[in-house]
Amino acid sequence: MYKAVLFDLFGTLIESPLMTAYREMVAEIADVLDQPAETFQEPWMSINDGRLDGSFGSSEGDILAVAELVVASVSDSQMAQCMELRRSITRKFLTPKAGVIAMLEELNEMGCDIGLVTDCVYDVPAVWLDTEFSPYFAAAHYSCVTHVRKPNAKAYQVVLGELGVSADETLFVGDGGSDELNGAVRVGIISYVVILMHKLRIGFTVFTGNDSIADRKQESAFIEMD
Repeated sequence: MYKAVLFDLFGTLIESPLMTAYREMVAEIADVLDQPAETFQEPWMSINDGRLDGSFGSSEGDILAVAELVVASVSDSQMAQCMELRRSITRKFLTPKAGVIAMLEELNEMGCDIGLVTDCVYDVPAVWLDTEFSPYFAAAHYSCVTHVRKPNAKAYQVVLGELGVSADETLFVGDGGSDELNGAVRVGIISYVVILMHKLRIGFTVFTGNDSIADRKQESAFIEMD
C-alpha cells in the first residue's frame, strides 16, 4: 500500500490561472505604482523566474525588484495596496477543482499522508493556511521558500523527508508542467499525469514515456495497487 501522495498545485488541484486574469492583476499593480500598464507587463514577466525561485526574498521584494526595473519608488501605502492585490488574486486562484476536497478527505480517511510540491511565488504560502486545502496537507514544498524548483530531486525529497516516507511508498500526481513527472520518476516515485479530477476515481495517464491510460475506478486500486 502506498503511504503518501504528493500533488502538484497549478493545473492539478486548481485550474491554471487564465492569462487574462493574471494580466489584469499586473495592470492593477502598474496603476498603483503610477506606471503605464502596456509597458509594465514586460519587466514584470522578465523577473518571473526570480519570483518562482525566491530570489527577491519576499512578496514585497518581488515588487521592489520590478520597481527598480521601471525606475519607480514605492511608498508604504503603495506596497500595502500591491500586497492586497496579489494576496486577493492568489486566494481566488487557489479555488479547488470540483471534487478535489472530497478526494483529499477520502485519502486522509484512508490513512494516506498528502504532500504538496509546487513551483510558486511567495503569495501562495502566505495565504495557504486560509485555503480549503490546508487541513489536508501534512507537508509542502514551495519553490520560492526552498529556492529549488521542479524537476530538481530536492523538491520531492524535502516533502518525502517531512512525511517520513520513502519514494517507493509514494505516488506523485501532476499535470506535467516543469518536467515534474520525469523529476519524480528519477527520484523513484511512480507518477501520474491528471486527465480528469472529478473525484478520487480519477483518470490518469501513467507516465511511462507514452500516452497509456490507467483508469483507477476505486480508491483502493489507486492507493493499494501493486
